Amino acid sequence: MAYQPKRYRRKKRRTAVPRLPVAVLLLVLLLAGSWSVLSAHVSARHDTDDLPRQKAERQETAVPVETTDVTVTPPPEETVTVPEETEAVQGYDYTAPVPQGERVENDWFEDAAFLGDSLTDGLLLYSDIRGAANLSYKGLTVQSVRTDQVIRVDGGKYTPLEALGQKTYGKVYILLGINELGWYNGQRFYDCYAQLIDLVREAQPNAQIYLQTLLPVTAEKSESHEWLKNEKIAVYNDLIAQLAEEKEVYLVDAHAALADENGVLPADESTDGVHLTKSGYQCWADYLRTHTVAPEEP
Repeated sequence: MAYQPKRYRRKKRRTAVPRLPVAVLLLVLLLAGSWSVLSAHVSARHDTDDLPRQKAERQETAVPVETTDVTVTPPPEETVTVPEETEAVQGYDYTAPVPQGERVENDWFEDAAFLGDSLTDGLLLYSDIRGAANLSYKGLTVQSVRTDQVIRVDGGKYTPLEALGQKTYGKVYILLGINELGWYNGQRFYDCYAQLIDLVREAQPNAQIYLQTLLPVTAEKSESHEWLKNEKIAVYNDLIAQLAEEKEVYLVDAHAALADENGVLPADESTDGVHLTKSGYQCWADYLRTHTVAPEEP
């Protein structure tokens, strides 16, 4: 029994002996760790303190970039060059049709474009007007002239208004309204035509614009047709005259070129009561030649 306590005491002494070295070791490690942290802090502080100097060095060696204030200047106002013939008619009376004058030569129409329906198409096909751009098509109205792609240019199809903007013209002749007689709304016709004139002027700001009155129909057609009436044509021609005055474009009274003493189209000048014979188209062309404004000298 005496042997066991001895072993116990020896075991107790063996476990107690290493406590001091462990504590010392921990203290040493603690001190060493503190020194490492302190060293790292000092090193980091040293590196951080050096940053302004390094930054200053980089700024000193960098190539300076010259800066200037940017001033946004609005584009200059667009200036419109007025053709000589337009300058010659300042103060023109747009309340009256173009009066008869000296007959112009054939080259007058070489820089002209014609917007219209099948009547205008017939004019350029069957009269001796040559060189003008034919931007007309059957059934066109003051509205569809800007929506229907019926004009071929370089393999593509465009609306007459789009085709008008692809070249520069000196004159633009317009005859539209015969197909609009069935609208039964004169105000709508007036408003749409007014918008069209603005668009034509936008596309061709330097061109003379000739607004033509509607041609008459025969007495038989006027009496038999539901809405192709000479009385309605007279109403629309009054509206066209008002448009010419309001928009300051030249009014050409093409109606007067073909109407007889009763204000109707002679039967022998028409093929169907509306469209003209070849001699009728030629009569119309002759009227246009003698009703121009300040023609250019040949």
